[in-house]
Amino acid sequence: MMKPQFFHRLPEMEKGYSMSLAVRAGDYVFIGGLTATDNKGNELHADNPGAQMKRIYEILDEVLKEFGGTSRDVVSEVIYYDVSGNEYTEKLFPHRQAFYGEEGPSVVGMQVVGFISPAIHVETTAVAFLPQRTLP
Repeated sequence: MMKPQFFHRLPEMEKGYSMSLAVRAGDYVFIGGLTATDNKGNELHADNPGAQMKRIYEILDEVLKEFGGTSRDVVSEVIYYDVSGNEYTEKLFPHRQAFYGEEGPSVVGMQVVGFISPAIHVETTAVAFLPQRTLP
């Protein structure tokens, strides 16, 4: 049995919050707390939730690639957003559809009152199924 593998995109920030951006446990990779940031952790697109969603999927793609996966390996996703339902449908959803195509993972969208920073309008978590290969 393998121990969990931890992935840090922004190690100092993540350790300060006692978190890992992604954790592989067996055949699953749990990815959490994705917000629109640059590679130094600076928040991006404070006035553009659609651009935040697009950036989140760019980061999700990077994380999946670290574990040898793609968007096709995501089996579950939770999207937290503080915009209206119409804005979610019109400005956020098209980026999700572009990332997954016609057949995406199970998903729940949850409208929230706010986030730790007023610049954040969208945050996601995801679970990917990436069976570990056994050595011959």
